[in-house]
Amino acid sequence: MASEKEVSSARFISLENLFSLMSRPKIGLALGSGGARGLIHIGVLKVLIEQGIKIDFISGASSGAIVGAYYSLKREVLSFERRLSSMKGKDFLKMIDLTSPKRGLISGRKVMKFIEELLGPKTFSDLEIPLTIVATDMSTGEEKLFTDGLLTDAIRASISLPGIFPPAELGGSYYLDGGLVNPTPVNIVRDMGADVVIAVDLTMSTPKKLESPTMIDTLTRSFEIMRTHTTRLMIEHDASTVVIRSRGPGLFDTYKFYDQSFIREGERLAREALPRIKELIG
Repeated sequence: MASEKEVSSARFISLENLFSLMSRPKIGLALGSGGARGLIHIGVLKVLIEQGIKIDFISGASSGAIVGAYYSLKREVLSFERRLSSMKGKDFLKMIDLTSPKRGLISGRKVMKFIEELLGPKTFSDLEIPLTIVATDMSTGEEKLFTDGLLTDAIRASISLPGIFPPAELGGSYYLDGGLVNPTPVNIVRDMGADVVIAVDLTMSTPKKLESPTMIDTLTRSFEIMRTHTTRLMIEHDASTVVIRSRGPGLFDTYKFYDQSFIREGERLAREALPRIKELIG
């Protein structure tokens, strides 16, 4: 039987831990849109998990919505990485199911089947970490914030890249890629209650030499230019925001989901940002 002194000590430790949790700044993670470059998010999360950095809120757009949902649901990303590493380029090519050019190039049914296999029939209420998924209301041009319902429905809306996927129809409304209005949704995790924000920005940061661009090149490059300028306007470079920015050319890598170097790049970028992150969270 525990002595009175042991009980008192345990109570003190418990209260001390409680005080520590209450005084710890709340950390928000904003995961940006960026096609296959969204695999960088996996690398960033691997480092944050390794360092024991607890994430309290997550917002994600497009590929950031997929990784954000996976981590919010499972609190790990190694199984996601293993699933991707077991696949080859030809496996991803098989997901390209062409559709009527009047609506888009790819129907998205096979892509969504893959995402459904990853996540299962889960809803926002199943998540371990609060998550907001960003899409664009095609009718109003305003951002749509998904915080309930099926995760796969919200993700389908958020990844609807104009000209590539047909708009997602949900509840009588049509939705487009979240990167159109909020490519790196820092303000969303702020509104969720974050004191410190780690933003993973995958917009264009290096030029790309163009030689006879195809229609796809033109569409993705146009989207990338718009997305980059929107991000520059919306990200608050304040003292409590750490921006992890990829230095790649952007959406020209949209379909290279087999390229594991993106994950390694995310790990490298996160390690570079660690001193600043630790300084802010104490």
